[in-house]
Amino acid sequence: MSAQNKTNATNPSEQGSPPPDYPVESGKKILINWIIVALGLGGLAAAGALLPELL
Repeated sequence: MSAQNKTNATNPSEQGSPPPDYPVESGKKILINWIIVALGLGGLAAAGALLPELL
């Protein structure tokens, strides 16, 4: 049976261009946000550790 006889066969040229790769951009933003959160929490922990010594 050839591809022309199949009802669900499509020509690759008829499929069009693939959609933009949104998950990669979203993943990069999520990673940057997690890094910012980790640095912020590290700063709070350092301030909390140094605060009793300063008072």
